Amino acid sequence: MSALDTLAGGDRPARVALIGECMIELSPVAPELMAVGYAGDVFNTAAYLARCAPPETADVQFVTLTGDDPYSTRMREAWAAHGVGSALSRAVPGGRAGLYLIRTDEHGERTFTYYRSQSAARGLFGPGQPPETDDAIAGHDLVYLSGITLSIIGPDARERLLGVLDETRRRGGLVAFDGNYRPAGWPSPQAAADAMSAVLARTDIALPTLADDRAVFGDATAADAVARLRAAGVSEIAVKLGERGCMIAGAAGAVEAVPAVPEVEVADTTAAGDAFNGGYLAARLAGRRRRAAAEAASALAARVIGHRGALLPPVPRGTVGRAADRAADRAADRADREAGLGAPNTP
Repeated sequence: MSALDTLAGGDRPARVALIGECMIELSPVAPELMAVGYAGDVFNTAAYLARCAPPETADVQFVTLTGDDPYSTRMREAWAAHGVGSALSRAVPGGRAGLYLIRTDEHGERTFTYYRSQSAARGLFGPGQPPETDDAIAGHDLVYLSGITLSIIGPDARERLLGVLDETRRRGGLVAFDGNYRPAGWPSPQAAADAMSAVLARTDIALPTLADDRAVFGDATAADAVARLRAAGVSEIAVKLGERGCMIAGAAGAVEAVPAVPEVEVADTTAAGDAFNGGYLAARLAGRRRRAAAEAASALAARVIGHRGALLPPVPRGTVGRAADRAADRAADRADREAGLGAPNTP
């Protein structure tokens, strides 16, 4: 049993705080027409976690700084529409949201152009953040962040963030991390490796992508990434491999391959990894084992890459998770029947 198993099936929803940035997203819908949305890697994960986790399973809160401009107001409205809370976020007077543009090629692969140097979120864990916010974050059962979170804040802010992660774990909470390496956000791969390693030393659940870990840490294979993460003390690992699925592992024991959903028509790969992370955490918080959680996460990511833009349209909280639970139960019933273990327990 991993530490994450202890959060499932409690007498209250797991309290999840996700730390990062949400930006204005411009994505092409025609040669001279862009659609406006609101997204960012950690917010995407928060939205997909909320999408898949019923309210009785998880309370999902996004931690960031926004501006007080009209776009920031609409951004917060978008969070609410996706079931993501804003109690730990703050509007900075005179601040502005960051912006990015998506360009996709004929294969659905995307490139980004960012305008975020003046983003209010760069002030996270800076002098203007009240100590009460640090304490509130540390009181959560699960704190999630990414390498992009680290890249937008300075060294002093990172040290303060590390202190919050230490306090979270001291109180019995868990830390989940996805390195999500973007070279433009770092002066060098080594700078990224140093910052990420400090977080990984405080991480319980790692959700990296092999391509990122190869660029930052030199991992040639998923097995290399698992070995390095285990050595850092990580107790639950899912290494994303794109169209090859993922590799999952615990603190020790076998490493298991989980295939991707086959024959997916790709429109836009934006947020595929973020969706996987949100779907995986939602399934684990609902009590699913690692393999079932990885399969559910892969199915969600397959839906996302068939859609343009980072986020699928909002649905009522937990709708996807409940449907996934029913599908998993039916699959388990079929397996039991084939093994001669009895009648089904669901219609």
